[in-house]
Amino acid sequence: MSSSRKRRVWRLVSTKAEGGTGQGLESAALVLASLNVLAVILQSIDAVYGRFELLFDAFAFVSVGLFTILFVVRLWAAATTREYRGSEGRLRFVRRPFVLLDLLVIVVFWPTFIWLPETLGGIRVLWLARIFDLPRFRRSRTRFKRIIAAQREDLAIAFSGAGMLVLISSTLMYFAERRAQPEAFASIPDALWWGIVTLTTVGYGDVVPITPLGRILGAITTFGGIAFFALPSSILAAGFFAEREREVDEQEVPDGVEVTDGVGTEPTKPTGENSQQSCPHCGGALDSTETETR
Repeated sequence: MSSSRKRRVWRLVSTKAEGGTGQGLESAALVLASLNVLAVILQSIDAVYGRFELLFDAFAFVSVGLFTILFVVRLWAAATTREYRGSEGRLRFVRRPFVLLDLLVIVVFWPTFIWLPETLGGIRVLWLARIFDLPRFRRSRTRFKRIIAAQREDLAIAFSGAGMLVLISSTLMYFAERRAQPEAFASIPDALWWGIVTLTTVGYGDVVPITPLGRILGAITTFGGIAFFALPSSILAAGFFAEREREVDEQEVPDGVEVTDGVGTEPTKPTGENSQQSCPHCGGALDSTETETR
C-alpha cells in the first residue's frame, strides 16, 4: 500500500513522470522563487521593509515552508524509481544541481530565520539560478557542459597561469613596497588584493605602488593581466563556435549519409566487373552485362 502510494505521489511531483503535475509544480516553484528574489531586494530598502515587515516575514516563512514540503515529498517518493532507490539513490537524487540548490537554501534559511531574523534569509536570492532549469534553456545548458568538458584542459592551463601570475606579482610587489607602504603591503596575503584587482584590470585604486620598482612591476602585471585573463573567454568562445558548427553540420547531413569526423560521406557503390544492380520491382540481382537479344 505504501509503495503504491509513493508511486502515485511520484507521478504527481516528478518533472519526468508522464501525465503528472510535476511540470506545473516546477513552473509554480520558479514563479515563487522569483518572487522571493524580488522580496529579498525590496526588503533591503529600510523604508519598504519597515512598513511591510510582517508581510515580508510571513511570505518568507510560507515560501520556504512550501519548498521544504515539496523537497521532502520528492525525496520520499523518489525511492519508487530504480534510479533513486536505496540510500545511494537518495543521495544521487539530492546531488542533482537544482535539488541541491533547494537543499542549500532550506538548510541555511531556517537557522537564520530563527536566530538571525534581521537577515530574513538572503540566501533565497540563489533561487534565481532556477531560471536555468527552464525547458527552453536545457539545450543551451547541455551545450555549455559539452564545451567546458571539451576545453577543460585548456581552461585549466589558463586559470593555473593566471593564478601563478597573481601569486608571483603579489609576492614581488610585497618586497618592493613593504617599507614604503607597511600598512597596504603588510604581508603577501594583503598584497594579493592588489594583485587580483590589477590582473583583472578592475583597478580600484585603493592600493597602488609608489616606488619606482613597484610601478614597473605594476605595469608588467597589468599587461600580463590583459593577456592571461582574456584566455578563458577566448577558449570558451572558440569552443562555442566549434560546437555550433558541429550542430549545424549534423542538421545539414541528409539521411543515408555517413558522418566521419564531422564530414558527411555518401556510401560507396560497388564498381567493377562483379558489380550488380537490383531490380526495382522484385529486388533481385541483375547481371551488369547486356542480355542477348533474340
